[in-house]
Amino acid sequence: MTLLLCLGDLNLDVTITLEDSLAVGSDTSGRIEVHGGGSAANVAVWAARNGADVSFVGVVGDDQAADYLHEELSNSGVQVTTLRRAGTRTRAVAAIVDAAGERSLVSDLGTTLYPAVEDFDREWLAGVGWLHLTGYTFIAEYSRPFFRMITAEAVRRGIPFSVDPSAAHLLQAEFEPGEVLAALDGAAVVFPNRDEAEFLTGIADPGEAATSLLRVAETAVEKCGPDGAWIARRGLEPMCVAAAETDFVSTLGAGDAFAGGFLAGTVRGLDARATAQLAAETAAHAVARSPAR
Repeated sequence: MTLLLCLGDLNLDVTITLEDSLAVGSDTSGRIEVHGGGSAANVAVWAARNGADVSFVGVVGDDQAADYLHEELSNSGVQVTTLRRAGTRTRAVAAIVDAAGERSLVSDLGTTLYPAVEDFDREWLAGVGWLHLTGYTFIAEYSRPFFRMITAEAVRRGIPFSVDPSAAHLLQAEFEPGEVLAALDGAAVVFPNRDEAEFLTGIADPGEAATSLLRVAETAVEKCGPDGAWIARRGLEPMCVAAAETDFVSTLGAGDAFAGGFLAGTVRGLDARATAQLAAETAAHAVARSPAR
């Protein structure tokens, strides 16, 4: 079976689920939970749950939280190939889930808890048949040279790679669309959500936006939440995939789950329709729970 390597962000998710609107300057009733998070790690876990052979490379701190994350990934069926320990605390992300189930994230991208060029080991790619990255590795200035280096190395070796742009607001604040498109160029698959696709293409219609992204990727999958997803492939008509029915709890991790299901179907050799259906079903499992994975 093709080995999928997910590379990039791994952190603790401190999830704050509100029962009502936030009472600014006062107290709000809600629920606070701590779970494993990080978009690349989430994709790895969901892909492994769908029968893919998955390894993960990332950076954590030198603390008990890192031990927990390593064990949690391993128990989820992910091979933790390399997990560099930085001399700091493991990164945490605040995930605020409002009463409607919509999530908002507060992320610290100024830390050194991302892969750097000097971390690269050629053995990471030994036997790898697919590489997956997230936009956070590109957005963080510390790891941006690594993102460019590892994608170039994947192209040189003939390893297909995929990228989830990850964060429309952060991309818009730091980059012009052309800069991001240049970083995505050569990808086998890109996984933008609707906001990210519109930022990158200037096109609001999801089918048209996905098709426009074929200038940089062989396949573009635009995730549209409850409206399903649009999948465009070079040489084929774009395809709309309906969202699978589910009991809705939270959107946290739903996009990562979709990507994990899609990549699992891809590396397992499923056809296009079966792969899309697996992705939709995986996302449905994710939105029916509170943690991201």
